[in-house]
Amino acid sequence: MTIEKRKAIKLTAIVLAVLTIFAAIFAAIYFVRQDSPAADNTLNVETENGFDNTKTYAMPETMAFTAKSLAAAQSNGQTVDVKIKASVSPWDAANQAVDYSIAWGVAPTHGKEAVTDYVTVTQDADGSLTATISCKKAFDSDKIIVTVTTRDGGYTAKCTVSFVGVANSIVINNSTLNPISDSKRGVYYQLGTNKTYNFDIALDNIFGKVGSQNLTVTLGGSGELYFGDEFVSGDSGMGSFSNMAKRKMSDMVNKFITSATISGNTLTLKTGSTVIENYYDEMVNDTEYYTGTTYKGRYVFYDEYDLTGGKDYDTNSEANVSALPSCYFTVTVKDTVSGVSETIKVWLVTSVKGVSLDKTNVSI
Repeated sequence: MTIEKRKAIKLTAIVLAVLTIFAAIFAAIYFVRQDSPAADNTLNVETENGFDNTKTYAMPETMAFTAKSLAAAQSNGQTVDVKIKASVSPWDAANQAVDYSIAWGVAPTHGKEAVTDYVTVTQDADGSLTATISCKKAFDSDKIIVTVTTRDGGYTAKCTVSFVGVANSIVINNSTLNPISDSKRGVYYQLGTNKTYNFDIALDNIFGKVGSQNLTVTLGGSGELYFGDEFVSGDSGMGSFSNMAKRKMSDMVNKFITSATISGNTLTLKTGSTVIENYYDEMVNDTEYYTGTTYKGRYVFYDEYDLTGGKDYDTNSEANVSALPSCYFTVTVKDTVSGVSETIKVWLVTSVKGVSLDKTNVSI
């Protein structure tokens, strides 16, 4: 045998060995296959996510039941059911029979209880590729593993089942502030200027467990008030308004609530340095002729001393007196996972900045 033939035989043997190894690996991995209708290989069992309980879904790697879907089912005395189907490879394998089993995942808090008290898996028939996974009650943050095993070769695939405790209610509360109630604003919180306030956000559902949340905060307002440019004469001290127009509280809220953030389940609000009755956008002094000062974008206040005027001033200032008690700002917290939200009303008042004593000596 020539050297060339020996090399050719040796190369052929190596190639065959490599192909045999790859074939074995392929068989081990893909003999029983699990697919998913979703790109992320997760099946979310909720109608809002496109779930259809009349369909048969290819067995996914992960499956999530939600508090919302379970609560709806329980209200009708039912369970949440999902029909799945495993696929055996190759497609023309003679023995397509499989067995399904179910078990708790790692370190479950409900591990002392039977897993079938919470989730069951029922095959359509003995050895059937299709089975129904049923969620009977909430299992919090635990994981449940559904395993399908081929009878020929004992190959397996696993689906991890979780429970998403979606909220159906939300409450915002501050333990140190008592809300005020009146006939104009309704129930609202009175906040001082230049202060920071923390509010607790409590999410809940009928199971008492919320496992998934994403909180956002939005500021708004209700009502309209007149603002304008006031020129105050440096000689007489008299004021005159011009360019008066209404502004919405929703457009001005960031002037008074300067920061609204959420960390965990705590809402933090920071207030500005002034109340709306004292507000103006900008103060401009006449540095050329020293005739006076212009307060741009100033709240049109009512002047009981008649030192202020301007076209339509009386009408607009009286309108503000009437409208002000009904105006308020809003803070809305929303859980984007469940869609539930809560809005609180707030209004700013001037904070106490100090106390002083009369330096005069009093002899008694």
